[in-house]
Amino acid sequence: MYAIAIYNNKGGVGKSTLTVFMADFLASLTVRGRPMRVVVLDLDPQGSCGAALLGQETLTRARASGATLGRLARELDLGRKAVDPDPFLFTRQKSVTQGRAKPVAELTVMISDKTSAFAFEVNPLHRLTTLRERLRPELEKRFDIALLDLPGNIDPRNLLAVNGLIMSDSVITPVEVSRFSIDAMPDTVEMIRYARQQGDGQRPLFLGMLLNRTDKRGQQYQRNIPWIHEMAGRLEIPLFEQVLPNAQSLTAATDDALSTGSLRERYGSYYPQVKAVVGEAFRRWQTLEASQAANTG
Repeated sequence: MYAIAIYNNKGGVGKSTLTVFMADFLASLTVRGRPMRVVVLDLDPQGSCGAALLGQETLTRARASGATLGRLARELDLGRKAVDPDPFLFTRQKSVTQGRAKPVAELTVMISDKTSAFAFEVNPLHRLTTLRERLRPELEKRFDIALLDLPGNIDPRNLLAVNGLIMSDSVITPVEVSRFSIDAMPDTVEMIRYARQQGDGQRPLFLGMLLNRTDKRGQQYQRNIPWIHEMAGRLEIPLFEQVLPNAQSLTAATDDALSTGSLRERYGSYYPQVKAVVGEAFRRWQTLEASQAANTG
């Protein structure tokens, strides 16, 4: 299993939206002759990603049952016996389409909430490596890829979110093409480096910085892109070649109130662009893993 965190310490840059896009397209792929098994860990207590994938009603019922990541982390950390993660896994069923249209595929979601996340964070006995050491091995038996939607504005006190970073193999950071957004990148880099220090010293690695809500023809892009390239090089973060446009229909694609059967119907005219972004992410992590294997072989 490969784990990718979608993280930027600045809020409102499209982390949850990108997580949904990646989950949708990766779940539609096949690996070894079967559908790719995707699990999404929504570590943002706001729950936007979980609501988009499961629907608000399912999210509300799951939270009411107490089947949240914060509670699971507490049980994993303090329990003496192995904890079964299955009651904390919620399935989005595959849709039905006509003809050869590719359906919105089945995938699995784990949710968070403020109460259980806070309860985990305020207990000094809880560890930063709980999800990596005790949850990840169980997920590896069930899934091919994990996507972790992390909240913004975290620091070392946010134990659950930092657990997610430490559990991850790599990070994709969505940013907007503005000085205000890019100026927050050093805080993001600092938290990723902190996660490495608290984990195995190597991961998570930077998979790349993705420009979101971007108009390449706009004056803002033309003025800021040289500076963005300079900053990415200085921070040693690769920049995605593909970008996501600023389009209302892409925002609407994550609205659980809208019912769509196929991926093309869900993403409309922007289907090729979203597919290209996810395809680049897929190639990047394959290249990164091959490089890591070669260096350790």
